[in-house]
Amino acid sequence: MALTQCRKTTVVTTPETDAALFAKATSTDFTYYKNDTQVHASSSQSAYSGYFRVRFNAIALSALTDNGKLPAGGTFPQGSLIVKELHNDSSGTQLHGYAIMEKLSSDTSQADGWVWSEVNTAGTGYTIHNKGAICTGCHSVDDRDRVRLFDLFP
Repeated sequence: MALTQCRKTTVVTTPETDAALFAKATSTDFTYYKNDTQVHASSSQSAYSGYFRVRFNAIALSALTDNGKLPAGGTFPQGSLIVKELHNDSSGTQLHGYAIMEKLSSDTSQADGWVWSEVNTAGTGYTIHNKGAICTGCHSVDDRDRVRLFDLFP
């Protein structure tokens, strides 16, 4: 009788860093929500005043249905990156920062499956190590994997 030894393969994932997330958010190829590059006024239900537009990386975009939304009860795949550009004006010429969500359920800085960050254009701001403490309360009121855009701006 031959005995074989099984080895469990563990995938080691390098934890995200603030700098790496900022680099991804400012350099990755994205598609704007509903292919709309227009800057929109924020909702009164948003934590952000002013103006914004939202973009998705290809992984996140692949989860959206024909109507451009994540279906109710759906989830984004790992590696999804969603960036909300924060602007001071409706023309989009006064970008002042980003609110970033990256779907990384195994990351030590994640909360509710997402790594959360807010950064100004200089790259400083709300660190991922806060685990979305100021984000998750508002983002937990929907059923579209913590992304409120689809309900607030259908």
